[in-house]
Amino acid sequence: MPEGVKEKIYQFLSQNAGKEYTPEEIAKAIGVDRVAIVKAQLTRLKKEGKVEETADHRFKVKQ
Repeated sequence: MPEGVKEKIYQFLSQNAGKEYTPEEIAKAIGVDRVAIVKAQLTRLKKEGKVEETADHRFKVKQ
């Protein structure tokens, strides 16, 4: 499941490029109940250089 979640997160952020979202907003948008799963996958995407975390802990796709 986590790999699928990671891909859904990346697709969601890519489709909404230029916008920033909290992990809670992302979880709701992709239909995941557990925010902890989304946070873990966001950390992975950040390490892979695919997403950026803003100073106020929001996430966006890296352009």
